[in-house]
Amino acid sequence: MTRAVPEWIGRSDDAKIPDRVKLRIYHKAKGQCAVCTLTTLSGQYDHIIPIILGGEHREANLQWLCVPCHKAKTALDVKLKAKVARVRKRHIGIRKPSRFPGSRDSRWKKKINGEVVLR
Repeated sequence: MTRAVPEWIGRSDDAKIPDRVKLRIYHKAKGQCAVCTLTTLSGQYDHIIPIILGGEHREANLQWLCVPCHKAKTALDVKLKAKVARVRKRHIGIRKPSRFPGSRDSRWKKKINGEVVLR
């Protein structure tokens, strides 16, 4: 079965989703949230695979979610993005400097007897 209209693909990740595409997504979902299947008129369009994690800004990667499900999914996406960023940084050797007295990044040095002095 072929599509009657070509799939919309955004020119950039910031491109506005056209109203015609929003209508197609809403009608494809029959107004039901993709997560909890609640039928609602007030919802939000969401990327199934977030752009920040490699998803594309196209019609096939969009879904209709109710507001509570969208908030929960967005929070999870942000958490995942932070984890991926931490792992990437650790992999290439970028680390946050420690401010603990006695650490190698600190201005302070802790002697064996417990005294803390400037380096």
